[in-house]
Amino acid sequence: MTFARQYEQALTVKAASNQDALPPQYFAGRFYELLDSTACCLPTVLSGGSIELSVPCTLHFTPLDCRMLLYTQKGSGTLEVRGASHILQADSLLYLNCQDSAFTLSPAQPSWDFICFSLGGGLFNVYESFVPFKSFIQAKLDVFSPILRDLKKLQAGSGAAVLSNKLQDASLLTSIVTQLFITAYGLQADLIKCAPYLQDLKHLLDNRFWEPFRLNDLEVRYHMSKYRICHEFSDTFGAPPLKYLNKRRLEAAVNLLFTTDKKIHEIALMVGYENTNHFINLFKKEYGTTPHAYKEAHQL
Repeated sequence: MTFARQYEQALTVKAASNQDALPPQYFAGRFYELLDSTACCLPTVLSGGSIELSVPCTLHFTPLDCRMLLYTQKGSGTLEVRGASHILQADSLLYLNCQDSAFTLSPAQPSWDFICFSLGGGLFNVYESFVPFKSFIQAKLDVFSPILRDLKKLQAGSGAAVLSNKLQDASLLTSIVTQLFITAYGLQADLIKCAPYLQDLKHLLDNRFWEPFRLNDLEVRYHMSKYRICHEFSDTFGAPPLKYLNKRRLEAAVNLLFTTDKKIHEIALMVGYENTNHFINLFKKEYGTTPHAYKEAHQL
């Protein structure tokens, strides 16, 4: 039985009494063509697309042989599973094992706009076995998140049964699920053994990179010379603080290029550069081309 047929049988749509129910296929987006050689062993998109609900309705799913990724773009929704209700807020990503039990999705606001993918193939049960997973996980994504960038790339991909498409999808899904589990379960790499102030500085640059930083300010903050700070930070993390900061900002800028429609000068400001030309020159030095050309070259 095709996945499209399984999906239609698993979903019952109930709309308000004075409205016609939308067909089950509407909520699946498009059904992807599958390759027999990859469908069972690689992470695979079975269906997906952008869905907008502007009418009251309830989606009842019986257990379905897939996982689901659901990213809420606007509004909010509700997931009911195993007798409990959970709000799916804007900018949050849901990962759900649809095999575990029946579940229900419904808008929590008059309008709910989300991206949804049904997933099959390998990988997922392995990830779930590593952590105390119970049916689903949910994580809030900020505008700089690489998960959001990869979701947008996945959405822009082709559903045709071509090996390059399936390998690209598998790569993106592996990245998304890996980062999602790290984020949701607070999994962190072993901390490098170093002075506590260096860990504090790295955390500062990683999480507040858009703020202005000067070496003189770091001298005051850590009560030591900027030369010592630069030397010890570089020895520990491979680059002096301001060079590390620029790299972190440019990584965030790349994410914004693919997840927003903002202008280059707006992105520059968001990641901490008031001078757009300076931002473009740094970007060219790091990636070999301008932000606009980089985006065009890497879009699917």
